[in-house]
Amino acid sequence: MLDLSPSTHSARKTRPKPPRQLRDEELIALVTAVWEESGRTYGARRITRALVRDGRAVARCTVERLMHELGIEGTGRARSQSRRPLDHTIADSTKPGRVQGAQPLQRRGPKRSRSVNALHQLP
Repeated sequence: MLDLSPSTHSARKTRPKPPRQLRDEELIALVTAVWEESGRTYGARRITRALVRDGRAVARCTVERLMHELGIEGTGRARSQSRRPLDHTIADSTKPGRVQGAQPLQRRGPKRSRSVNALHQLP
């Protein structure tokens, strides 16, 4: 238990909330509402844009801080189609029984139907 004098305790109880705490309480409700409306997919950037669009002046770092305190986060970016998995047809060096002298793993590139020169000759 802390040793506080009675006057300090009563002063602390009657002191008004700081402006930042008041604004945070207001923004927490708004951030949570926008996040729920988005299907829990929006991150800090999109929530900030939605709040600014609705006429609320709020910084992204504030939204990030509040989301962190609430323990909520948006979904990550979807990986593009060009990121393809490694070709696992060749034995992996980490797996037991690897064939000596086997080629290293290589990424499969995108399929190209035309060469670059053929594209310049189009009418």
